[in-house]
Amino acid sequence: MIKAWRSSIPQTFFSLVGLLSLAACHQPKPKTLFTLVDPADSGVEFNNAIAEDDTFNIVDFYYVYNGGGVAIGDLNNDSLPDLYFTGNRVGDRLYLNKGDFKFEDVTPTAGIRKQGWSTGVTLVDLNADGLLDIYVCKSGNYPALKRANQLYINQGNMTFREEAQSWGLADTTYTNQAAFFDYDKDGDLDAYLMTSTNTVRNPNKVTPVIDNGKGASVDRLLQNQGGKFVDVSQAAGILHDGFGLGLAIHDLNSDGWEDILVSNDFLANDHLYINNHDGTFTESARKYFRHHSQFSMGNDVSDFNNDGLPDVMVVDMLPADAVQRKKMAGPANPNTFEAMTRAGYHPQYMRNMLQVNLGNDETHTPVFAEIGQQAGVHSTDWSWAPLFADFDQDGLQDLFVTNGYLRDITDMDFIIHNNQTATKSTPSETDRSMREGAKKMPSIKKSNYLFKNTGGNTFEDKSALWLGQNESLSNGAALGDLDLDGDLDIVVNNINAPAFILRNTNQDGHYLKIKLNGSPGNTRGLGSIVTLYANGQLQRQHMGVTRGYQSSVDYILHFGLGEHAIIDSLEIIWPDGKSQVLRNVKTDQILTLKYSEGGTETLKNGNRMQPLLQRVDSASHLAHIDREKFYMDYDVEPLLPHKLSQQGPCLAVADVNKDGLDDFFVGGSYQFAGNIFLQHADGTFTEKPVLQTKDKNEEDTGAVFFDADQDGDEDLYIVSGSNEHYDNSPFLQDRLMFNDGKGNYRADTTRLPAMRHSGSCVVPFDFDKDGDLDIFRAGRLISLEFPKPGVSYLLRNTDAKFADVTNQVAPGLQNIGMVTDAAWVDLDRDGWHDLILVGEYMPITVFKNEKGTLKQQQPASLEFSNGLWNAVTALDIDRDGDMDLVAGNVGLNSRYRFTKEKPFSIYAGDFDNNNRWDALPAYYAGGVEYPTSSWFDVMRQVPMFKKRYQTFEAFANASLGDVIAPVKDQVKLTVRAYQQQSLILENVGDFEFKLAPLPAVVQQAPVRDILVSDINGDGQEDLLMVGNDFTIEPVEGQHDAGVGVILLGDGKGGFQPLSPQHSGFWVEHDARHIRNVKQRNGDLIVVTQNSGPLLAFKKSKR
Repeated sequence: MIKAWRSSIPQTFFSLVGLLSLAACHQPKPKTLFTLVDPADSGVEFNNAIAEDDTFNIVDFYYVYNGGGVAIGDLNNDSLPDLYFTGNRVGDRLYLNKGDFKFEDVTPTAGIRKQGWSTGVTLVDLNADGLLDIYVCKSGNYPALKRANQLYINQGNMTFREEAQSWGLADTTYTNQAAFFDYDKDGDLDAYLMTSTNTVRNPNKVTPVIDNGKGASVDRLLQNQGGKFVDVSQAAGILHDGFGLGLAIHDLNSDGWEDILVSNDFLANDHLYINNHDGTFTESARKYFRHHSQFSMGNDVSDFNNDGLPDVMVVDMLPADAVQRKKMAGPANPNTFEAMTRAGYHPQYMRNMLQVNLGNDETHTPVFAEIGQQAGVHSTDWSWAPLFADFDQDGLQDLFVTNGYLRDITDMDFIIHNNQTATKSTPSETDRSMREGAKKMPSIKKSNYLFKNTGGNTFEDKSALWLGQNESLSNGAALGDLDLDGDLDIVVNNINAPAFILRNTNQDGHYLKIKLNGSPGNTRGLGSIVTLYANGQLQRQHMGVTRGYQSSVDYILHFGLGEHAIIDSLEIIWPDGKSQVLRNVKTDQILTLKYSEGGTETLKNGNRMQPLLQRVDSASHLAHIDREKFYMDYDVEPLLPHKLSQQGPCLAVADVNKDGLDDFFVGGSYQFAGNIFLQHADGTFTEKPVLQTKDKNEEDTGAVFFDADQDGDEDLYIVSGSNEHYDNSPFLQDRLMFNDGKGNYRADTTRLPAMRHSGSCVVPFDFDKDGDLDIFRAGRLISLEFPKPGVSYLLRNTDAKFADVTNQVAPGLQNIGMVTDAAWVDLDRDGWHDLILVGEYMPITVFKNEKGTLKQQQPASLEFSNGLWNAVTALDIDRDGDMDLVAGNVGLNSRYRFTKEKPFSIYAGDFDNNNRWDALPAYYAGGVEYPTSSWFDVMRQVPMFKKRYQTFEAFANASLGDVIAPVKDQVKLTVRAYQQQSLILENVGDFEFKLAPLPAVVQQAPVRDILVSDINGDGQEDLLMVGNDFTIEPVEGQHDAGVGVILLGDGKGGFQPLSPQHSGFWVEHDARHIRNVKQRNGDLIVVTQNSGPLLAFKKSKR
């Protein structure tokens, strides 16, 4: 949520409040999906008004602006859902639903007490009498007794008796929300209390992770022991400190036992407690999620893509507007980020996270891929409550998000002013200044967001069309069918304004509502799973009401069914495993399912298919882990979009000792040896260094085996790269090693010309048809001068001595760009192989081989193909006789979108005349080009800009053109990227191509390498792709949603992705290269990963 005042890493944002013109006020409002019910008509006039004073302010209680929650549920069993609002400085209110969106405030007669600062609310039938009770959490800058949570037991006549103390639920910690569930499956409901604290002054300071239960803010697990709740947190493994804002109970690993998900504010890790089935839990967030939100707020768990697996949404505070982002953007601070992860904190980034569940990997652990940016839901401003639901009843769950904040206290100019004041004042004077300053800051008032689920893991922002423009400070929200018309309405708790009652006016689509009559100790069936099939489409929902933020949704499950009037089959699994199946169920009704009618029948999912591939175990002796000597690129080039020092390990395959078995080489990073893996007849391997040398100063970035001296064995060429050495360093010289015929190698420094520039790949081919293999060696970069093109070489082989013929044979090739991959392919079928190049900020580039001379082509279809390319390979995808291409790019799961009209660019030159190259990245937002980097980082790179931009506001409003105007003449190099998708390039002749994007699953991560292989034995060539990039600067964050992809080819140009569960191809780390290694009992697929383990896969025995 917010950062502490004295944080050393301030991150802020600014909100511009739009002003409607007088003329626009008189225009008729367009019809929206939701209409706002007037409080005067509904009778719901609750207003969570917050008055700031010397006790309640952002200095003395930094959750003062976090707002309250709302609960929806039928409290008097008349089928109409009632409403309960929590108030912070105002009292809670209870409203009886009278029908037709008319409500009666029954608070005065219901027995609801005004006490303290209410936060979360949950409705639950705790005493199992068939009536919902109310549990209210408390916090605030009060003494402990005034923070005691309250339990209102329903007396049956819309009156309630407060009994928290007698139940053991009068907890006095700073509690933000509670959830009730039967974690131990003993038939009654236990409780989880999510807490925070008000005693830590700098919750973003990197300190040791507290995981022993002794932190200032550890959540509580309370076991129901015969109607008395007992704290069992320590024994159950609930030990981790945090600042909890979001709580969800769900079976995340689909093992039949409910788990606990907590999203934590500030630096604290989010927590995922996995149920061990024995009354204990194991914290497993890092095992399940590769990163999470930095200031995590509310969350929701739901199967939004209808694959039967629970997915996770957690919201943060990233503004959608570029100017707002700049006003709150602190320094990237890679070293602090590194210190944070080394201290045990998970990678975390300030944006919403949509974690899609890909199923269980070979260790039976669910794998989640974070795709919020690709899905288009990553930036919804200062957000609180995410809620999945099918609002338009088309069978797909949409996404509603509340947002807003009372004071823009994260404005960087405001924070810097306060920090400067603090250095000159006493602590009490500083606090007083902060209090007064905060009151003067404007509100971050925005309209809430509503995204339509468009399928394919993507969403479309329908906020204006579905909600209209109602700017607010919205916090908790809940869902329910308030008027019993079959669709879901929304209720929202607002600060300093009446609550929203949003009436759903949808007239489309069928629906089914399900009510559960549960077991005697769990009367509402909490924890049950309902699955239905309609026309082959699966939908699955979990009965849990604690969702979003500080709120409780109605106990009726709602399914949208589109055009389907009949449900083929419906299954319920009750918490204790009892089940029931119904068939041919009519829609447009409320269906009641009764635990008493449950049995053992379940829907059969068919025989579980064995995955196509399986991991090779340690018996093959392939337990190799890539190691990197730590180097911080950003210390010398602060504005790099990503590190350039972690490009390996490279991979090459050949039979090096002539025993008929493939061996392979894995490159080593700086100061780590490269190793050869020699294969034995039984399929095992022996690992040995390629050279027995004491010191190795080169970084191996590319390698290939080929017969350089035509003596019948495989020699080894190794490319030297990275940017850890200055250009022209001897440690950037490539190495050629000659084989003695038995797999032993010696280096020969006389066979290659001097090439002391960082390289990437090497591709041998007899381009001049003189009978020996020549070399293309790609230039990757010029150290410390990004994005200058690297130096590439075409080397002619003359009696195993290689001469640089680049400029005379291939004009323009030497400085073509920052090349990452290359291939020799006869594109025009003239018998001469042409050279294909891809690279960073390069177009896909073709050099035609004109009988030994290479001439660059200018295909119209590739004119704006500049991308952040990593890989290219050739195959005949449509079997028409010519070779097509497949190219791996950065993908769509990125903070930035770029196109031909709105490219991503780097402007470079020595802007401040200090003999150092400066590179300024820029992107388009709203039609304006802006620098991507923060004020801190740009001023660090080019200090002279500070004279023009002395405030964050000035810099935030400056376009890229404004920023570089004074140094426009010193911009010596501009590179651009227009294309970010990985592509199929169908060869249509004359060096022209038809470009088509690869499937969406490929676009969720960078593709680093591609293997062509008939993996399923159907006679068609398939594609195996690996990727990710963990080197991205820490504001955008690592690209880690890739898990390896297999695309099955149909021989007609089409490719169908195979799910990881069906493929068995799980490559979850920072993959670099993939190769096929032949074995006697079936091929081995080998994958290298940067700073990670070597992976190997074989076809399963099916």
